[in-house]
Amino acid sequence: MNASFYASSKGRLLFSIRGRIPRTDFWVGFVAIVGIATLAILLNGNRVRGGTLGEFFAAVTTIAALSPFCLIALSVKRLHDIDTSGWYALALIVPFLFGALAALAYGSLREGPANDEWRDFWTLTSYVTAGLAAASLAFFIGMVGCIRGTSGANRFGPTHWVRADFDA
Repeated sequence: MNASFYASSKGRLLFSIRGRIPRTDFWVGFVAIVGIATLAILLNGNRVRGGTLGEFFAAVTTIAALSPFCLIALSVKRLHDIDTSGWYALALIVPFLFGALAALAYGSLREGPANDEWRDFWTLTSYVTAGLAAASLAFFIGMVGCIRGTSGANRFGPTHWVRADFDA
């Protein structure tokens, strides 16, 4: 895979946590991450070897594996745009942890024998944690994606990065 992607403006949009981005760039990046993750899920681990198509699917798989970091990087830059510390993006880890807990509980229920009381408890727990994860993720993404950025320069840089300066 060619490393020039990571040095390009698209690579910096997805992987850099410095600077500011407007709402439009956030939503473009968010849709790209969701699309790439969906494509990787649809591929379901199937390998495509050789040629340009193989390199494309290798890039898709890499970005999908890094999608939580890419989502946090986009959110940090949006938080910078609204003159807020990027550390608040760590709140995104909570929905991922809740989702992992729900997945573990659901997987444990399907695997081993359990009495009915524990099965009911863990079923309810998995639904509650999955619901909390979805609600907190939707709230955070909606908040970051809809609040207007500060006009003019702030402590995180100029209004928005300029493509000519960004690619340099």
